Amino acid sequence: MAPWLDIDPHGRVVPAEDDTRRALADRAGRFALLPAVADLLVARRVPAIGGAAGRPRLLLAGDLAGFPIADFLAFVHQTRLGGLLTVATGEVERSVAFADGEVRAARSTAPGERLGAIAARLGFAGDAAIAAAAAGAPPIGRALVGDGALSENDLWKCLREQATAIFHAILLGSDGLFWMLDDDPAGHPAHPLAVSTQSLLMDGIRRIDELRLFRARIPGAGAFLRRREARRPVALRPDEQALLDLVDGHRTVGDLAAAAHLSEFDATKILYHLAEAGLVEAIAGPSAGPADPAARAEELARGFDDLLRLAAAAVPPAALPPLLEAVREHLADPAVPYAPLLRRLAPDAAGGIDVATLLGNAAALERAGPGSGAPHLVADALRELLFFYLFLAGERIDREADEALGTAIRRRLERLEALADP
Repeated sequence: MAPWLDIDPHGRVVPAEDDTRRALADRAGRFALLPAVADLLVARRVPAIGGAAGRPRLLLAGDLAGFPIADFLAFVHQTRLGGLLTVATGEVERSVAFADGEVRAARSTAPGERLGAIAARLGFAGDAAIAAAAAGAPPIGRALVGDGALSENDLWKCLREQATAIFHAILLGSDGLFWMLDDDPAGHPAHPLAVSTQSLLMDGIRRIDELRLFRARIPGAGAFLRRREARRPVALRPDEQALLDLVDGHRTVGDLAAAAHLSEFDATKILYHLAEAGLVEAIAGPSAGPADPAARAEELARGFDDLLRLAAAAVPPAALPPLLEAVREHLADPAVPYAPLLRRLAPDAAGGIDVATLLGNAAALERAGPGSGAPHLVADALRELLFFYLFLAGERIDREADEALGTAIRRRLERLEALADP
């Protein structure tokens, strides 16, 4: 850990610990303070006396707003430089370790760029498995592999995606500080990689150019989106349709990316094409629930479908097939509550249901008995089904994971319950 010092309001330098005092004593002399941004202190000794320094040594430091970081990354690659580059923007620090000019590891304090979050976003591990792995002693990636939540191949994909996300976030940064040491003071990375810096640079620069275009319709990760009716029929790819199905006026771009297990860039790109087709638009804040009963029933069905999938994802992979089989038997039982609404339904491989079939059943029941209230019927039936999922999941996960799942479900269930009322 680097030595710390304080500068008091009178300009006095106060060593925070003995290591700092010794480091300053080794540099006794007169120093000229060089102009730098407020968060960076740079000085040089006058006259210079030279001398060797131990490792790690500072190779370069500066103001991100005044230095093209992409050019420096290209320089690292071309000169086959090794070391640890850290970029601090606000309260977030991102670091990339290089060896022979290629990326070997990356880490970040941003919650969405940590390895557990990446594994969850890609759909490789559930929240319960990630929480259990994070509580253990080994690095989280190895812990997930050891617990059987990840394969070695999945771990590689997660690490590759993490390094890509962190590298591209550094490229997109426009202010803050950066510095590079000729060694990683934290030692060898827990999960060493070998990723081409040149490929990351080319892909990152392409993404920067594309994001400038996307921002015209999708302002950023915090933007809320709502659906629109297209003026003409639009043929959508499966990934476009899947993301469109998640747009409800209450989710941000970041929420949609997480729910679809996509990176923020990939989600933004798809949403931009949907906006160009007239199917979605950005709004200033979360929209009120739709007044039309059919629209509310659809939003309820899709929201509960997300919760069913969340409950299924909390179960270890080996225990998922028996859970899905129990759900199939439950849905096929004509004696269960709301059986007419659940007719012809079966869980898919991720625990979800066919929303279109459910809504078709709801519409048929509404026609047969007008006034029954499709939103209430859908909410009541899927609430019962969700409780059955939670019962099955609770028998297959530990108490801590069960409580975490219940908390996550309750937060999202409250908003869905409100949609059932006209």
